[in-house]
Amino acid sequence: MGPLPSCALGDVYTVPRGYDDWSTTLVDRLLRVEATYVPPDLMRVSEMGIAGGGSIRGVAAADTRAMAKAARAAGAPIGVWSGYRNYEQQTQLFNGYVTQNGFDSAITYSQRPGHSEHQLGLGVDFMSAGGGNPLPGDWGKTPAGSWMRENAWKYGWVNSYPRGAGGSRWNDRSCFRYEPWHYRYLGREMAAKVHASGLTIREYLWNNDTMLDRNGTLIAPATSMPSASASTSASPSASPSPTTPLSGTPSDPSVAATAAGPAVDPAKPAASGSGLGAPALVAAAAVLLGAGAALAVAARRRRSRRQVE
Repeated sequence: MGPLPSCALGDVYTVPRGYDDWSTTLVDRLLRVEATYVPPDLMRVSEMGIAGGGSIRGVAAADTRAMAKAARAAGAPIGVWSGYRNYEQQTQLFNGYVTQNGFDSAITYSQRPGHSEHQLGLGVDFMSAGGGNPLPGDWGKTPAGSWMRENAWKYGWVNSYPRGAGGSRWNDRSCFRYEPWHYRYLGREMAAKVHASGLTIREYLWNNDTMLDRNGTLIAPATSMPSASASTSASPSASPSPTTPLSGTPSDPSVAATAAGPAVDPAKPAASGSGLGAPALVAAAAVLLGAGAALAVAARRRRSRRQVE
């Protein structure tokens, strides 16, 4: 576990990322999962006593049901606006934002495919029950949004993208714009730790659970990985490239070259989004070129011995 890296763009396969590692798997602008990553226990949210549609992982069912019940009792009923998205759906969504607003803008409020908590089956865009789209305005100021901010962590849910320093809509610690509706399920124990720490999910997992150092070098053995057989969906089209295309192949665990960061957002400090420094990238490349092949072989051997859940 190493210090939190800057808001770099890249395509490093996160570690750990096995299906049983759901509470400690981190995805962000740098770290990702495979296109074939499909949680094995997806459940319709309608089975959890909460309004809305879509699915999330079954591991979150009991706590989500309890949270929805508590929110209703408090007069702040919640619903699910958007739950699980597979790789293809995230590709379509991100590409749409790029078409509308350009890559540099889209990357500040939408994750590239493979980098989204929605693909983990653990990220949810909540809404007020019967209230419709939570994205316009500041959902955090609604009764449901306020209740979630104060209480969601007690049920294992933590806001992934809080406001930044001084109330800015850009947060250098999460490397994302403020989204009061977007929560990640971590389980009650982990959520309590993150809440008590005062850190964002990204900071906490980087500092405590992610098995990569700040250069992207593996510092602990990888856990079991999802098999390509977990999904039968056709491969999506490639996501759009930033101004400086990402290099490297996402099929191995080496660090891709960082891309040019997003254009400075009016609400974002100018120093953010600059990516890892050149010395860090050179060090990462030197180590990973040697370790990548060994890790890939080890991963294949592990997959051949294990059944995917």
